[in-house]
Amino acid sequence: MTAKALIENAVEQWNKQDREGFIACFAEDCEFNVPRRPGKGRDAVAAWWDFNATAWGPGYVRTEILIESGETVVLEAVYEATHSGPLPALGSRPEIAATGKSIQFPYISVYTVRDGLIVSGRSYWDTLEMLDQLGQTSL
Repeated sequence: MTAKALIENAVEQWNKQDREGFIACFAEDCEFNVPRRPGKGRDAVAAWWDFNATAWGPGYVRTEILIESGETVVLEAVYEATHSGPLPALGSRPEIAATGKSIQFPYISVYTVRDGLIVSGRSYWDTLEMLDQLGQTSL
């Protein structure tokens, strides 16, 4: 399986709500970094899944661009979900109760793939944009 095909599979598992299938795409000792929640290993991937499942329920990743160069894959996508559960407190931000609002926000993930598994995943997005869509800013 190519690096690009592995990332396509990971996105497919996410969109099918297959938690174990998604986690299995990652190496046991992977780096998994999302804004303000860096982690290591499949436990970090599982924690991210659970964090999302709590706040967003069955979210959907819409792939816009997927680029492969050797063992590096860059995914540009839009995350679509409904804020159906509490968004846990993070840093100085308090918990945000479910608003029932739909969100659509773009993000970028950069993956490194070796031996058929994701060894590094780093994601970036505009948290302020997401909070604004939830009505949590004065923008």
